[in-house]
Amino acid sequence: MKPRYISLFLASALLAFQVSADTLALRKDHPQQYVVRKGDTLWDISGRFLTKPWLWPRLWNMNRQIKNPHWIYPGDRLRLTWVHGQPRLVLDHSDAREGKKVIRLSPQMRVEEPQAPIPVVELSEISQFLRADLVVDNGVDIEHAPYILGDNEDRSIYMSKGQTIHVRGKPDLDKTYGVYHVGNMYKNEQTGEELGRQLELVGIVQPKELYNQNITAVDVLSSFSEIRRGDRLLPMLSESSIDAYFVPEPGNLPQGGHIIDIPMKSTYVGRYDTVIIDKGAREHLKPGDVFGIVRPGAKLVDNGPDQIVYQQDSTIGQKLMDKQPTTLMADKIGELMVIKVYQKTSLAIVMDSRDLVKAGYAVENP
Repeated sequence: MKPRYISLFLASALLAFQVSADTLALRKDHPQQYVVRKGDTLWDISGRFLTKPWLWPRLWNMNRQIKNPHWIYPGDRLRLTWVHGQPRLVLDHSDAREGKKVIRLSPQMRVEEPQAPIPVVELSEISQFLRADLVVDNGVDIEHAPYILGDNEDRSIYMSKGQTIHVRGKPDLDKTYGVYHVGNMYKNEQTGEELGRQLELVGIVQPKELYNQNITAVDVLSSFSEIRRGDRLLPMLSESSIDAYFVPEPGNLPQGGHIIDIPMKSTYVGRYDTVIIDKGAREHLKPGDVFGIVRPGAKLVDNGPDQIVYQQDSTIGQKLMDKQPTTLMADKIGELMVIKVYQKTSLAIVMDSRDLVKAGYAVENP
């Protein structure tokens, strides 16, 4: 099967865009025109022109020449113009399209070789996370979900792709299921409020046969980590049911949030990796909301020019002698976009990162 490109599409010319107070500012080094190349993304193209790439609907949306702005192909020429004092990108319809091979059939007709349109970002690497749940909201009954029993290799601790294993329960034979380690409860660090139960997707299985009233054989289609006895099964969304259409716009949080987890269990992540943040539907978040990522300022123990040390590396004595505790200024290092919303948390993708990102970093309006 060909790789699936899940594109976060721009709004079409007929879709109203809510104009924000942000200034549509062009980069000082912006080009006057650009030829789309294979491997480009819409975020990258907008970032060549705008200081704030997430404001791209205002660069493209009112442009009547691009009725479907996501239908942009390698070889297309984009030209910067101005409409009522605002910058707009338009398609240059000259015949000199560098990336397309044109076959002329007659003076009246021509056929262009089909190519894949330019996506906002290729999400094929994390498409399983859009189909899967990564948080169990309070009130969801995970305790009665089917769970892994094992296989007939009775010495096997872990199970993986290609095996047939057995589960306790009666999953639907016509559905695909995610296999999850059920983890700790996410909590608000300031208030202690429970935000939802952590889920780690470790595999995908397909039920194939009900052995008796409460045991089912399943085939392991994929494994991302070791599948263990006791892991739970939850239905996955079909690829055709995924809502992959997002209109990016600046998020609006009355109070900042934090990155609380990294689904891939890495310590640090970067561009196009996913994170969990501690804000969700109750804060009126929606897919497409863009927020800034802020690295907190480092804490220092300053006992003079020759005795400066980071707080985590200091001794008890150095801390006691510290007469002027110092915290450096926090710095914004990137942007993330919400792509899936739970009640009190959300899944987001790091769209831009000028340094590594880790759990604990702050999230604020861009």
